[in-house]
Amino acid sequence: MSTTDRLFEIKKQIDEAIPKQSEIAGKIQSEEERDEQQFGVKTIPEMEEKLKDIGKEIDKEEASFKKDMEKLEDAYDWD
Repeated sequence: MSTTDRLFEIKKQIDEAIPKQSEIAGKIQSEEERDEQQFGVKTIPEMEEKLKDIGKEIDKEEASFKKDMEKLEDAYDWD
């Protein structure tokens, strides 16, 4: 393959990649907008922090549930 042919092949690959890159960029932007609307976050670090907060809240609620369940079990004579 000549140098010219190789350059044309590279150009063809670049020309094919440009629309794909634009499509992917559009999908990323769409997901970022959805995350902002749904969760109030704009960036991945903000999302990670939000997930940590949600995890802490779940742990707190689970501990409260277990405590209340123990109180319920202790309050009655279950057979």
